[in-house]
Amino acid sequence: MAKVIAIVNQKGGVGKTTTTINLGACFARKGERVLLIDMDGQGNMSRGLGCKVKRSQYTIRHALVDILNGTDVDPMKGIVPAKFDPLYIMPANKQLSAFGSSLKSEPEAPYLLRAYVERLQWSFDHILIDCSPSLGVLTQNALVASHSVMIPVDPEFFGVEGVEQITSTMNDVQRKMNPELYLEGIVIVKRNNVSIAKRTNAENLRLRYGDKVYKTELPSSVKASEAHAHGMSLIKYMSWNHLARAYDALANEVLANEQQ
Repeated sequence: MAKVIAIVNQKGGVGKTTTTINLGACFARKGERVLLIDMDGQGNMSRGLGCKVKRSQYTIRHALVDILNGTDVDPMKGIVPAKFDPLYIMPANKQLSAFGSSLKSEPEAPYLLRAYVERLQWSFDHILIDCSPSLGVLTQNALVASHSVMIPVDPEFFGVEGVEQITSTMNDVQRKMNPELYLEGIVIVKRNNVSIAKRTNAENLRLRYGDKVYKTELPSSVKASEAHAHGMSLIKYMSWNHLARAYDALANEVLANEQQ
């Protein structure tokens, strides 16, 4: 049965997509069957794995529309293999954002992605959901559909403050719609040993959230965006890179926690 993890942060530029791609790639290279679902209308995750989504292509938006309309859904329809990595993608494009905006008056809106994911639970070991940089209806769908939430955090002032807003939203969803939802972990990104402020903020995060903050921290690397421009994970593009090695360590930590 698939473990479903939503990668969430309402702040852009904190590495949600990079983390989704590379954590998924690490899981896949350890023998896991991995699906990545793109729930961001920008479609960066899809493109970052070499999936150029055509306007006529069946995407996650189409699957959600079918579920909303009560149409029979083939859950594997639209899922494509990554171009270079041994994992699978349910892609998205700009049409997803417009669809999300249209859902505000739909009472069943928060549950659409869960209905889709439930159809896939025996086909994969891990399903990772890349969320949009907001806490709107699309991210709410991801929270309702997931077992847990991973939060990448750049330990600058506003980034650390934003964690409280995410956990508050997560707790609200847990109370009202998904009682089994829990915090998978907080991963510190853009590690910077030079900045005293970042070091202090990272320490404060560890004091506040304890072992929910991963021991593995992710440094910056220009090679990550370079890899995605080539349509592949950093793990595939340059496995010896310091950030690639950090992602492998994070994957090991996540998998070890699941065994406990």
